Amino acid sequence: QNSLSEKIRKQPQYETLILEGELEQGVREYSEGLNVSCYASGEDIQIPEALVESLYVNRATAYHSMGEYDQGVKDCDRALEVCKESCRALYRKALCLKELGKYKEAYNCTTDCLLITRLVNESQNLGFTIRAFVNEEKLLSGFSPFQERKEETQTTVSNPLSSTHEFLQACSACFPREGQGIHTFVHKPDLVHSCMQDILLCRRKESPSLGWTRVRPIPRTTFTAPFVLCKNLQNNGWCQYGEACTFAYNQLEIDVWTEERKGTLERSLLFETAASKLDPVESIRRLQWEHKGMFIFLCQECYNNKPRIISKRCRDSPTICSNLDARHTFDANKCLAFVVRNHNVNYSKVRPLSLLCQLDLCHQATRYGCQRQDKCYYAHSIIELKTWRVQRLTGTHHHKIVESRVYWSVCGQPCGSGSGKVLNKKMKFSCAQCWCDGLISEPDKSLKYCTAKTKHKWTKDRRVLLVKSLERSKWVQVRSLPQTKRPAQYDICPRVLDRKKCSYSANCTFAHSQEEKEMWTYMKNNDLWDMQQIYDMWLTLNGQNHQANGAGVTQPVPEEKCIAMPTDNVEPMSGFHCRLCGRHSNSERQWQQHISSEKHKDRVFSYEGEDEALMWNYRFPGTNFELCPKLDGGCKDGVGCDFAHSPEELKEWTERRDFLRQKLAQAREDMLIMPDELDFGKYNFLLQD
Repeated sequence: QNSLSEKIRKQPQYETLILEGELEQGVREYSEGLNVSCYASGEDIQIPEALVESLYVNRATAYHSMGEYDQGVKDCDRALEVCKESCRALYRKALCLKELGKYKEAYNCTTDCLLITRLVNESQNLGFTIRAFVNEEKLLSGFSPFQERKEETQTTVSNPLSSTHEFLQACSACFPREGQGIHTFVHKPDLVHSCMQDILLCRRKESPSLGWTRVRPIPRTTFTAPFVLCKNLQNNGWCQYGEACTFAYNQLEIDVWTEERKGTLERSLLFETAASKLDPVESIRRLQWEHKGMFIFLCQECYNNKPRIISKRCRDSPTICSNLDARHTFDANKCLAFVVRNHNVNYSKVRPLSLLCQLDLCHQATRYGCQRQDKCYYAHSIIELKTWRVQRLTGTHHHKIVESRVYWSVCGQPCGSGSGKVLNKKMKFSCAQCWCDGLISEPDKSLKYCTAKTKHKWTKDRRVLLVKSLERSKWVQVRSLPQTKRPAQYDICPRVLDRKKCSYSANCTFAHSQEEKEMWTYMKNNDLWDMQQIYDMWLTLNGQNHQANGAGVTQPVPEEKCIAMPTDNVEPMSGFHCRLCGRHSNSERQWQQHISSEKHKDRVFSYEGEDEALMWNYRFPGTNFELCPKLDGGCKDGVGCDFAHSPEELKEWTERRDFLRQKLAQAREDMLIMPDELDFGKYNFLLQD
């Protein structure tokens, strides 16, 4: 009896197996242990029930990690037959039932687990948190053995600056500008008005006498280096770029922007009374709007391929991916991805959220790639971090996230940071010359010419914005926002109201139609000061939801006959995708030409595609990694000297050399560089051993 018990106890522990990735071997070892226990019971040899229950639960854990949830439920039931008060078995069964979509049964398991008070401490160590659903549509409740600790975590995540900063909401009426400078805003807290609360004010708690300072919205760029103060503002007292400047105007903006980019601070939650008020659909729509993209499902096997292949669900055969050379089962291998379409197409994978995931960025992934890849518990991109945070707060899952993408595209335009209202109108851009002739022509696929027979050039000054309301079936032109002081509200031109022709024409600062008034108000409330921003948004909607309920693009008028080519509706060709340049190659030869180009090589050594000079404080390294011997007497060579001019500069040179070598190694591993490529231009001397 003792020898049999000792043999069972020698079965490998699951914690070791999951670290080594040997799940199938773990299932075999646990099965052998259970077979030994069955043999022992047949020989009237007593085996401790706790040991048998542990074997069943550990094997169920292995099944859960392998995706065999039915087998996991069966093992949990067997463990409960041995020990009906097994909290571990109830916990693992609830997880398996949740993956199978049986949310009510999973909820019942969690309530049974709570009733077992003698094992609550074990549940606390497991960090057990499950959100249960009555059905697939409505969230019933959230389960956590220690609800108070969970609420403290949510509060910390939503406002990490709560101990040092104070925040206040204002608008242009109670926080107006009374001069020409950047720092001429004045707060009027006693003003009686209906505050729109579209401006965020901030001040440090240690110095409230300094007053409130405006914090602009975080710039919508992919720049990931630390935020710095605007040099023009520091030197001259003003900035020529105004509100469009991507540099911070004060230290408070740096503090808030840094936390917002990490995903640990959300402006909409600063003034919420509870995190439960967060709407999952609204949060996903806000993410898509801030990052100018959308969530889709891609084939994970193709995405993890080296080089990367982008394949969606096949149109002709929905059960497989569009990569006909591999033909992976799509539903079993799909993964959530965030796609941004502008001049290039960039994809960012969003891994499933687990209890072990940390709401912080992986520093290796953001610099030169994480070696642990999908096994890493830290976020590998800004959008993944923010998506995890929304999932942690709302309990939404990947299917709901993708469904919210359809809602975002069909309803019109996504809400911005202002009024939060959706523009319930259809819009399109048309050729200005064709519009003067009474025709509506949109751009061709290359965005170089309009689709009319005359083929007018499609440029910024030759296109107009057209808007059509639901009340009137007529397209109306909308001009750019007037370049004057932003009023509290826009009014319609008095001469237009009198049905007369406005003598100021295009220079009139009043709206010339109800549609133009509502569009201007929407643009002001959502910080869309330039018509180019509306155009980029329209291109995104047009490419993502073509002909969806007529929201993006309408059918061409009879004068705009287009020839239907046989290749218009074919399945996209399977090819390689460059994540650095956002380019797609349809053949092996085209791919080799791309990764051999000088522009691509420069992107390899950049920081997340940004200019490599923006992430360093000192000049490009010289050939000698030593301090300049002429430094004491003053080096006459200046910036052209091949030696470092300070210990700090020498330290940065060393870090820069190591960084470039790691970037090259990661690019070779991802097959983004030809195996025999040795010419990297100005980086050659830094990459040599």
